[in-house]
Amino acid sequence: MILVLAAVAEELGPLPGRTVGVGPVVAAASTARILCELRPDAVVLIGTAGSYRGGPPVGQACAARRVGLADGAATMGLGYVPRPPPPLPCDPRLLARAGVPAVDVLNTGAITTDPVLAARLADGWQVEHLEAYGVAAACAAAQVPFVALLGIANQVGPDAHAQWLTHRNAAQDSAREAANALIAGEPMLGR
Repeated sequence: MILVLAAVAEELGPLPGRTVGVGPVVAAASTARILCELRPDAVVLIGTAGSYRGGPPVGQACAARRVGLADGAATMGLGYVPRPPPPLPCDPRLLARAGVPAVDVLNTGAITTDPVLAARLADGWQVEHLEAYGVAAACAAAQVPFVALLGIANQVGPDAHAQWLTHRNAAQDSAREAANALIAGEPMLGR
């Protein structure tokens, strides 16, 4: 059975699923608990995300090919991470069924609003999200296939929050539409 997860209930909308909270640590802990409780065959994370320069346009749904984790202080040379976790690949079968463009998703601890930091984070990544790595790490530890389907609500940078407020509903809808196409005819785990 497939389990749909989202950070918050507004992202799930009418889809059956569970929420994991906001941010990578909370999402990882919540996902680990939910995986132990429900034991799904696969996990699909849905939500809204920001696009780095050259990434997908606002309104586009996309699927994560791989997810990485970044620390803004380390990226700016203000600190270092002794053993940074490696990027995690998403399940190729789920990715192939997604039917939307595949992108590389970087998980940050906060929404990036600084243009210099955004430019540095974008190196090798197209999309920024706050929960994808936490959910992917929990799924990898439990050996549960995972993919993230994200609707682009904003460009990463100083106007991110204002754009997100304007476009979040359409972005949530596009992520749910992609999820509906992927899970069509599959048994689902409910709320």
